[in-house]
Amino acid sequence: MMETAALAVATAAMAVLMVLAGYFDLKQLRIPNWCVLAVIAVFLVTGLWGLEFGTYLWRIAHGVIVLFIGFGLYSISGGHVGGGDIKLIAALTPFIAGQDLLFVLVVFSILSLAGVALHRLVRSRLKGPTGWAAMDQKRFFPAGLLLGGTIMIYLCTTLAGRFVGVAA
Repeated sequence: MMETAALAVATAAMAVLMVLAGYFDLKQLRIPNWCVLAVIAVFLVTGLWGLEFGTYLWRIAHGVIVLFIGFGLYSISGGHVGGGDIKLIAALTPFIAGQDLLFVLVVFSILSLAGVALHRLVRSRLKGPTGWAAMDQKRFFPAGLLLGGTIMIYLCTTLAGRFVGVAA
């Protein structure tokens, strides 16, 4: 777990970055590399500040492993899994404590079901092009929005838990 002050800074920075990642994924169906690199930079700074050094290194290793697995999935899928989504997942991985992985997967699953249903509903009501790539095509889904929502729910609940723990 991260020290509370480092977690608060990381949560605030990630809120901005995840809104941007979601916006670009909806607008262009791509997550810019600078956004993924900024996520990595947030972890590198706040993780070094808020985690024990051994934990910090293990979490970075987990991100690298997820990146390699993701690129394998990208290759096998023939590009049906977004490269930006894979890079973002790998960049987000170090923020997640191992014991919280199930919680994160459940949150992502729930957001995915709701997000896909909402996306399909909104797209079915549109008349003609919107200028938003995620709405003007039927093949791909903007998972960056769901990834951003998932990590923000995780970080906010973790941070809130710290304050409840302090007050108790």
